Amino acid sequence: MFAPPGLQVLGQKTGVSLYSNATLPFAVATAPRQNGSEPPLPTNPQPYGFNLLLLNNESAAMLDIPQPSYISAVQKLLGNEESWNISATVLATVATYNRSRSRDPDAFESHFKSFCTDADKSSGAYTHMSMMNDWSMVLLNHASPGDQTLQYIGLVPDPGIKYKVPCSDFFPYAELYDINRQLCQGTWSITPGGMQLVDGSCNGTIPPPARQEVIIHNSLFLGVWYMSSLGEILGPFATTRNNSEWTGPYMATSLAAMLWSKITALNSPISEQKGFRAPEELARLTAEEAGLVSPVNDTAVYIRPTLRKSGLLYFILAVHPLLIIVILILTASAFHSTPLDKGFGLISILSGIDRRSLDVLAGAALSGELAQSVKLVMRLIRDNEKGAVEYYVAVPSPSTSATQNGRLSPDIIYH
Repeated sequence: MFAPPGLQVLGQKTGVSLYSNATLPFAVATAPRQNGSEPPLPTNPQPYGFNLLLLNNESAAMLDIPQPSYISAVQKLLGNEESWNISATVLATVATYNRSRSRDPDAFESHFKSFCTDADKSSGAYTHMSMMNDWSMVLLNHASPGDQTLQYIGLVPDPGIKYKVPCSDFFPYAELYDINRQLCQGTWSITPGGMQLVDGSCNGTIPPPARQEVIIHNSLFLGVWYMSSLGEILGPFATTRNNSEWTGPYMATSLAAMLWSKITALNSPISEQKGFRAPEELARLTAEEAGLVSPVNDTAVYIRPTLRKSGLLYFILAVHPLLIIVILILTASAFHSTPLDKGFGLISILSGIDRRSLDVLAGAALSGELAQSVKLVMRLIRDNEKGAVEYYVAVPSPSTSATQNGRLSPDIIYH
């Protein structure tokens, strides 16, 4: 279990910052729109961020990512706009809504009362935080170190910042979630700037009991560390989103991320918690046996942007040189007899203009605008071996449209 590259300095301390980074993409993508409407619940497993997979509206999984050294090595091989897709079977921390309240209400109530009474006598197992808006966040679990596979969570009317919520007041609002480690399939896209979970699935496969030890026998003290984070992400569901269909997905996501981030901070092989002493049941296991490091048989796909193969593309590339040749030939044949050279320009036209034709330009000396369109006509005057070029301005008409400008003869000297 590792924090991704770039988050290890923060994520391997208390786990709270790692929790925030893991859940933020989910919170942003599922937040209400400006008009107050909410996005629809996904119908298939939906990935968010670098390892969050929402399985359905009652269950969420936090997938263990590939080792950071492996990710960094891949990133060094990639250029701009290149990516590396990795698919692998990994362990995941999964939170699933427990339906025992509706299936057997009496058994649920009996278990809750016993569980809550025991937790209330210990430190950090029954935690309440006032959100200062007439509502409070309540988290109930087993005393640490101890079994964290059951998590009661709820938003309860606030008795006041100085008062603790009695178990009897919490009971109507308590939602129970099961926490365990499962085998899941994940696909990540690694780019030079980061990594993203792009696909995944979990079929409920439970790994050997030793790989549940990080949840069953661990000193997590979740209520001590995570109440503010839980209140921030779940608080709106007591007020502005109190009828939202996203309540269940948010609770499952929050609990899965809470357990995953805290275990990663405490038990990761590269954790900075050097003074942490794991309970005896967990300390006797190697990192591989506890599922903190797992051998991964991954499949990698290297993606490099290129031109898409297309018959039309090949046709264009083949025809392009021919088009250039055709354009050059047409240009040469159409304009080879036009009397244009380095000396031809406005002076040439003015020197050969028929002054009598300039009356049609009257009134445009200042504005440069004419009442109607005109055309410049070139007329050739030949006198034996000499000739002249004369221009005149005319208003377009059937007679001027039929005028032929003529062709220069190479045997005559024009002036």
